[in-house]
Amino acid sequence: MVHIPSLSPKIGDVILRRTNDASYRYTLTTTGEAPQIACATFEEAIARADAFAQSHNVEVWHTDDGHVFTRLVERRAVSST
Repeated sequence: MVHIPSLSPKIGDVILRRTNDASYRYTLTTTGEAPQIACATFEEAIARADAFAQSHNVEVWHTDDGHVFTRLVERRAVSST
């Protein structure tokens, strides 16, 4: 069976979104939830998102508009069956 990568986040994946808020530049959330963590820098956001993704076996995605997503970190195990 050939693995075809997902083009959008799945339930539980982490979404990193850039904001226009002056007090924080990025927010982290899981799919379908309101923003949960505010981060001042991209580096902080990706470090926190990666730590969560690693411990929960999910992926990290980035979006500017909520419609187009780019996968940044792939932590989900690919099934061989």
